[in-house]
Amino acid sequence: MADLHNPHDTLFRALLSDPGRAGDFLRDHLPNTIAGQLAPAPPEILEGSFIDEALAGSQSDLLLKVALKAGTNAFVYVLAEHKSAPDPALPLQLASYMIRIWKRHAGTRAARLRALPPIIPVVVYHGAATWTVADSLRDMIATEDPDLAFLPGAGYILRNLRAMEIDALSRNAALKAGFITLRREALAFLTEIARSLPAGSDLRRQVLEYVLRVYNVDMDDLRALLRTGGHNELEALVGTIAETLLEQGEARGLAKGEARGLAKGKAEGKAETLRRQLERRFGPLPRDIEARVADAGPERIEDWLDAVLDAPDLATVFAQDRPH
Repeated sequence: MADLHNPHDTLFRALLSDPGRAGDFLRDHLPNTIAGQLAPAPPEILEGSFIDEALAGSQSDLLLKVALKAGTNAFVYVLAEHKSAPDPALPLQLASYMIRIWKRHAGTRAARLRALPPIIPVVVYHGAATWTVADSLRDMIATEDPDLAFLPGAGYILRNLRAMEIDALSRNAALKAGFITLRREALAFLTEIARSLPAGSDLRRQVLEYVLRVYNVDMDDLRALLRTGGHNELEALVGTIAETLLEQGEARGLAKGEARGLAKGKAEGKAETLRRQLERRFGPLPRDIEARVADAGPERIEDWLDAVLDAPDLATVFAQDRPH
């Protein structure tokens, strides 16, 4: 299971870490004047992040290396802004990230420092609030004199997913489904999403996990919607994901009652397993033992399950109690 603390980052990377989908994203979202200069080969996904640690919970980034028809290369730096309202400091942050990319690329090699590759910055935003951030650092500098406005970066390309028509999100069906999910509109487009994500693919699980973790949706309601649409595989997958999230301490996105219900079901399952093992080894259980098992918490039941494997009798099993 991916990072539990940042579901936005998890889904964003799942969508664009595939070179084919990343290539489709560039063709869909770069201006024609730039997209027309790209060679047909899919981009190369480069390792590493350039985001400040303090902002890692609200931003995601991906660095792509693209071949140009001219025979040279360029970088495309995709920064996803996950805050519900845009951060006015973003152009300044973006400029610092671009400088880090150039520094990592060139190091101290003079030849590279004299011929830095272009970096095409793309900001992807899916928050509900209107985008009010300056278009470039130039707009943030308090001077009317262009001779005083020395800039490390001229601007960026904004792709505001919330402001776009659904059909303009992507020609790639899986990418479009992921962007719809980031817009928090997955419940309204469940059939299209189910049809767009390949059966058995990791992306199917990642999209559903995002819905469970981020959307304010009751698990049974989500299952019912999937069942009504005939998406039985996705309905079953919802339960599997919910149990895993609960085990790993991530109950956000599940109703509190659902989380308690899952926990109760897991505890009852362990108790029933213990009863079967005890009866198989020692015969019918006395009433006082039945009562102790019924009242015990999951940790104590785990102790008894461990003890029953080697204990010669019931008394030895229940002598294994540890304080909890």
